[in-house]
Amino acid sequence: MFNLNVAILAYARSDHFHKVLTACEGKVTKVSVYMDYPKNENIMMEQEKMKEIISSSSCHVNLVQRSENYGLVRSVLTSIKDQLKTNDHMVLLEDDCVPLPGFFEFMENSLTEFQDDDTITAVCATRTKCSFNPWGWATWKSKWKYQNPSLDEIRQMDIDSDLLDCLKTHGADQIWSLGWLMTQHKYGCRSHFADRNLINNIGLDDSGVHSHEKGYTSWLLSQIMED
Repeated sequence: MFNLNVAILAYARSDHFHKVLTACEGKVTKVSVYMDYPKNENIMMEQEKMKEIISSSSCHVNLVQRSENYGLVRSVLTSIKDQLKTNDHMVLLEDDCVPLPGFFEFMENSLTEFQDDDTITAVCATRTKCSFNPWGWATWKSKWKYQNPSLDEIRQMDIDSDLLDCLKTHGADQIWSLGWLMTQHKYGCRSHFADRNLINNIGLDDSGVHSHEKGYTSWLLSQIMED
């Protein structure tokens, strides 16, 4: 068992969520699951299925059910803030990011090794050419200083032209990890990456909020490095 504070964001994909939670069993003793308020009856039914999955899991699950629909950006940022109120670190998994063998060991070792390195502000299990990837990652309480730079600030940064086009279309306030990527860029920080990809992203099937065929997710896919 690894001594990690793991949070899973779950909303409307019970099959995806089941795979993620199952991958945590036998690796960590507890996880926190954050569930946004359902927008409709179909999502409510999916959430009931997820609660059944939680009740039969061998992990001790702290389920946080929101009383209103925060939306993706607010839900992610609020969950991170909540975890870091009482923990010195947190590991975040979205409900389509299935940990592969070696994920938890990599997270525990990296969080210890780089905790005093101010240039490393995140640990990422998916290898990318850019400085951050949100598919299975971790950060420290002392290093989480999230900002949301304005488009004018971002234009002054030396960033990939395709990413700048995405920002002009979506804005860093619509995709939370863009804000963190820009914050890292602003302060000259980066992530520590695994030497091989340790996440199987099963959400590239148009079941999530963002399509993988266009916009930021498409750009992020273009940044993925093979093992």
